Amino acid sequence: MKIAILTLTGQRDELIDKLLAEELREYGHEVNVRNYIYAGRETVCYEKPDVVIHPMVGGQYKFDFVQKCKEWGIEVIVRRGEAGQGREQFELLDDNRKSIILGNWDYSPYVDLELTWGQEFTDIIAEQGCMGCIPADKLKACGAFAFDPYFVPRFKREANLKRTILFATGFSTCDCKSDYCELGISEASDYHEEIYSIHRQARDMWIWAIKEMHRRNGDEWAFELKVRPGEMTEEYERELSGIVKVHPQMCPSSQVLEGVDILVHSGSTMAIEAMLLKIPSFNFCNVNPDLLLASVSPMISEYKDLEWRIGRAEYGLSNLNAIVYAELTEHLYGVIDGKACQRAASFINDHIAGKQIKTDIPNEWPKETKYLEDGVHLIKQYGDARWVCTGCRNVYYAKPMGISRCPYCSLQIEMTNRNKQPAGVLK
Repeated sequence: MKIAILTLTGQRDELIDKLLAEELREYGHEVNVRNYIYAGRETVCYEKPDVVIHPMVGGQYKFDFVQKCKEWGIEVIVRRGEAGQGREQFELLDDNRKSIILGNWDYSPYVDLELTWGQEFTDIIAEQGCMGCIPADKLKACGAFAFDPYFVPRFKREANLKRTILFATGFSTCDCKSDYCELGISEASDYHEEIYSIHRQARDMWIWAIKEMHRRNGDEWAFELKVRPGEMTEEYERELSGIVKVHPQMCPSSQVLEGVDILVHSGSTMAIEAMLLKIPSFNFCNVNPDLLLASVSPMISEYKDLEWRIGRAEYGLSNLNAIVYAELTEHLYGVIDGKACQRAASFINDHIAGKQIKTDIPNEWPKETKYLEDGVHLIKQYGDARWVCTGCRNVYYAKPMGISRCPYCSLQIEMTNRNKQPAGVLK
C-alpha cells in the first residue's frame, strides 16, 4: 500500500511519524512522511496515497480534510498526538473541558481507524467521544507515542559551563485565540475567553520571572526557551532579547532537552521526557487542568520558590514523583517502553491487509474560499498588501502587517517588519 503520514509539528510529531514510517516499511508498504500544514493537500493530490495517517481532527480545516479524503476513497487513519485523560481525572472535568479533550467535531463517518495512547481514554472515546461515538473496533491503544524517540540510541550529553535552564512554555491560546490544534472551540465562546485569560496571566508571570532570574543569576545560569506548538516566538523574542536563547518553533523537544540541565514547564508531558533524560523539572504557574499530570513534577506558584529549587536541583537526577508516574502510565499514557510506533504499525497493517482500496483523487485540491473573514479580501482594497499563503500558495489581500487567516485553507499566518515572508500555524 502507498501510505502518506501527515505530520503536524516538527517539535515532536515528526520524530514519532518517522519512527512509525520505519515500522510500516518493515511490512513492505511504501511510506512518505509529509508536513501536514505546508504539504498535506499537495501530498494527497500529487502522490495519491491509498492510506492517509492524519493528526487528531480538531477544527474546521482538519474536518474538511478527512471528509474530502474519504470522499475520494482514501483510507483515513487518525493518530492522536496527545494522551487525552485517565478516567478518574476525566470524570472530574466540566463539560467544556471534556469536549476539548474528546473533540468538538464528529468526524467518525470519515475515519476508518484511530490510534490512541492509553486504554482508559480509548474506552472513553468509544463511549462518548467526538460528538458522535467512534466504534470500539476502530480504536487501538498503542502506548505512549511521545516517548518512543527517547529509546533510540543517543549521543552522550555534554556538560554545560553554566547551569542551563529550559523554559518550555504552554500558553498557545495567547496567540491563536482560536481553534488551533486540539481545542476546536469558537473564539467567540466564553470558555475560550476563560482559557485565554489563564494563559495570558501565566505568560506575563513567566516573562517577569525570567527577567528577574536573569537579573539575579545571569552570571551563573544560562536561559533557553522553547514554545509550545501553536505559540508564536515574537513576544518572547521582544521581551527577553539578550536574556534567553529562543529555539525555533519547530525544533524537537528531544533535541532541545539534550542540551539543558533543568526544565521549567507549566504542566506538560515534557516532564516525562525530561525524566527519561535524567533532568529535574518544575511545574511553574500550571495551566494544565489534569491535576495528576500537573503534579508529576513539583508544582510551584511563587517566583522565590522556583529560584530556590532551581539553585538546589541535582544535576543528572530526575525529581519526578514516582507514585504519580506509575499512576500516569497505568491510567493515562499506557506503557512507556519505546514500542508504541511498533504496535501502531502492526494495527495499521492488520487493518489494511487484504483491502481493495480504489481511489479517485483529483490532480488539484478544489479551490474554495471557505474560510473568508472580515479584513481579508480576494481583490486588493486600498491599504492592502499582497499575501501569499505558505500552506496552499494561494494569493489574497489584507493589511500589510499582523495576523490573518488564509481564506482558502484556514492557515493563520503572521507578517512583520522582521519577517516579510509570513510564517503560519494551522487554524
